[in-house]
Amino acid sequence: MKKRIFCSLLLAMSIVSLAYSQLVHEGAMSVVYYMPQTQLAITVDYDEVSVVPGPFYLYAERYLGVKDVATEAQTRYHMTGIHLSPRTVADADRPIQVLATAGGEGQWLSLTAEGLLYGYNVDSSAQPAQPQEVSELVEAPSAMTLMPLMEEQMVASSIAKMAEGAAKQIYHIREMRINLLGGDVEHTPADGQAMQLVLNELDRREQMLTELFIGTRTVRHHQHTILYVPTEDVEDYVVARMSQYNGVVAADDLSGEPIRLSLTGQYQTYLPELPVDSKSKVLPSQVYYNLPGSAQVHVACGQHVQITTQLPIAQFGVAVPLSKNLLTQRNTPHIYFNTQTGNILTIQK
Repeated sequence: MKKRIFCSLLLAMSIVSLAYSQLVHEGAMSVVYYMPQTQLAITVDYDEVSVVPGPFYLYAERYLGVKDVATEAQTRYHMTGIHLSPRTVADADRPIQVLATAGGEGQWLSLTAEGLLYGYNVDSSAQPAQPQEVSELVEAPSAMTLMPLMEEQMVASSIAKMAEGAAKQIYHIREMRINLLGGDVEHTPADGQAMQLVLNELDRREQMLTELFIGTRTVRHHQHTILYVPTEDVEDYVVARMSQYNGVVAADDLSGEPIRLSLTGQYQTYLPELPVDSKSKVLPSQVYYNLPGSAQVHVACGQHVQITTQLPIAQFGVAVPLSKNLLTQRNTPHIYFNTQTGNILTIQK
């Protein structure tokens, strides 16, 4: 008899070890999985705008008639948008342990690599794909370091002479453009496409020379994600700040405008029914799934950037046992669970 029991235990252990990503307590003959936890990912889109003054900024008004030019290097940050999305992780504070002895329920479970329940009596290869988070960083061209001047201007005896020579090049380019468009040149481009290429090159050269007076402006696009784990209702909670001098900063950095979060939860409740003749208040080990709650979420920064939405919140829910009658049928059903919220997706016979 003891030999038969020992063989049954070995069989149960081998079945569990073959199951996908099972978390098994060695020697405990059980499978452990976790209820999901919802995190709020608040992604801030913002631009980093850098301005570098040109070496001839003092002569911009004299030669180009431009007054409003950069006179010192500076960098400013401007928010362009906010995105809100839920993320799911395993909730270490809500583990579920299921016996994995021969004939027990644990041998039927399929878990994700993170320890989340996604199936009962299902093919482990059918594990749902997890969404990939994508962050975008677009780098703008760096500021110009070489001055596009001819030899005559580069060997000039003063900055004023160099600025005068650069201005003359700008005037010459503008004159060439007018002559091309008016057809007042000796050799005109062969066709419209060639004409456009010549005009584009003139525009590029003029822009490079003009930046010597008005300065250069580069823009870099950034994303910064703030993770917040809801545990209770909050009102105008500051999760971070947006600073025009440093970008996204910590909530206690008063140099920035606050990014506020308000959350009102709808919480699930569940009262288990005990057998009438039960003398013990301890429920037998069985498979539990999550019945999620939800929340009205509002994120705002200033008066113009705001989000209001309703989201499922897994930890605002409760663990609910699967029906024993469902699990002991002759033809055991295939049950799929939502790995994001923990509730039942489908039951297939």
